[in-house]
Amino acid sequence: MYTTSSFPSVMGQKFFKLTLISLLFGGVSVAQAEDQPKVYPKQPMAAFSSQADDALLGNKYEKPVWNLHDTLNLPDWLAASVNQRTRYESLTGAFKAKTTGGDQQIALQTDLWLQAQLGAFRFATEIMDSREVGADAGSGVNNTMVNTADFVQGYVSWVDKDLFGSHIGTEIKAGRQLMTLGSARLVSNPYYRNTPNTFTGARLRFLDGTQWQFNGFVTMPVVRFPSAANDILTDSHRFDQEATHTVFSGAFFEKSNVAFGVSGEVYMYNLNEADSWNNATHKRQYYTPGMRFYMKPAKGKFDFQTETMGQFGTVRYLTTSTQDQMHQAWAEHADLGYTIDMPWSPRLMLEYDYASGSKNPGSAAGSTDQRFDPLYGVTVGDFGATGIYGAIPRSNINSPGYKLNLAPRSDLQFTLQQRFVWLASASDCWGQAACSPTPILQPTKSSGSYVGDQVGVTGRYDYNSSLNFDAGWFYLFKGQFAKQGAATVNATTTVPSLDSQYFYLQSQLRF
Repeated sequence: MYTTSSFPSVMGQKFFKLTLISLLFGGVSVAQAEDQPKVYPKQPMAAFSSQADDALLGNKYEKPVWNLHDTLNLPDWLAASVNQRTRYESLTGAFKAKTTGGDQQIALQTDLWLQAQLGAFRFATEIMDSREVGADAGSGVNNTMVNTADFVQGYVSWVDKDLFGSHIGTEIKAGRQLMTLGSARLVSNPYYRNTPNTFTGARLRFLDGTQWQFNGFVTMPVVRFPSAANDILTDSHRFDQEATHTVFSGAFFEKSNVAFGVSGEVYMYNLNEADSWNNATHKRQYYTPGMRFYMKPAKGKFDFQTETMGQFGTVRYLTTSTQDQMHQAWAEHADLGYTIDMPWSPRLMLEYDYASGSKNPGSAAGSTDQRFDPLYGVTVGDFGATGIYGAIPRSNINSPGYKLNLAPRSDLQFTLQQRFVWLASASDCWGQAACSPTPILQPTKSSGSYVGDQVGVTGRYDYNSSLNFDAGWFYLFKGQFAKQGAATVNATTTVPSLDSQYFYLQSQLRF
């Protein structure tokens, strides 16, 4: 420790060394390099405080300038934070099942995160309250939008950053927890949606710095309650419960810089689903292997990403069915981008997504289900906003598109995107992976395969690290299928020809 008398001498020596090094290296200021602030990724517009502090890698996101820890003068071993997000959503020209008009709502998400670190152990809990204001009985509101005060996390973990002197970090986590793996296309905490995916079980993680990482897990998915529309609209409370007869497990390995600056991932997920007293299922017995290769964006350089996902096993078309069907499906994502080295850092990205659909949908004996199931993944990163909109699922889709990203300033960014959407199988439904019994759209003799053309514009402004604003507009020019497909199971009501238009405006406060 420096004494008061030695301080000028020490600082003088440091200044001399820095000046000498600067001259030797062509005038590069090492002092400036040392003082250069760390660049953090953008904090998602959702309650992500619990994932900001990585037990093995440290803080992933910038510390909020307004924060409870400093304000309350909490000890170093205790972490506490509150997130609040408010979003206004408006939709016209809806095309979802049994819905022929528009809708609007104010989605509210409030989150409290607490963690105590005692030596190698961490004890954490997270309480989230998700609700809406302004929806009505015909809006299709469900528990992806509303889930009043509940525990989304509650776990204990053990961490060793240098296991047996091997320089390999190790984390064991047990309890209810959030998970996001890889691209988040199959396993994720859906940050745009008002309620998260949660799992109860054990997770083992090994990490060698930034070189490689392994995740293995065995969990039970958590079922959100209540599920009845009337209970949701009245903000009735019922604690979530585990699907006690369903096991979701997997192994995930990622390696940085496999070759030529390209990083890679390989994984295998297993979903073994059965009915429990609180959850009727399609009894999915799926194995989902996959791999992803990518190169991160950088100014003046090309970047790319490709991910291939397979899926096989058995499924039952209806939750009431007693007959298993063979299930064989696959999905692909590919994109190629380039960031121009100029002001505003414009980045143009071409992208393509495919997810298989069934050629002969239904539960007939001997038929094979080919509709890809995205498991617990998200679509907002590829296809745009979800919420009360969510026009494009990762199922029965054949869709090229492009994105243009602009960043006029470090606190301001815009994205322009467009998607052209066809069905992978014109004989299959359009909707979520389990289209029965309430698909969004069913094919008819004249509906064809063209769903439509979606255009979207989004913008984000960060007032500081605690207060963020985000807005977006999406317009779906309906194609033949979206106009002529049947909107209800009995095909007595067709969708309106009015194009779909969605707008949102949201703010996030975290401290």
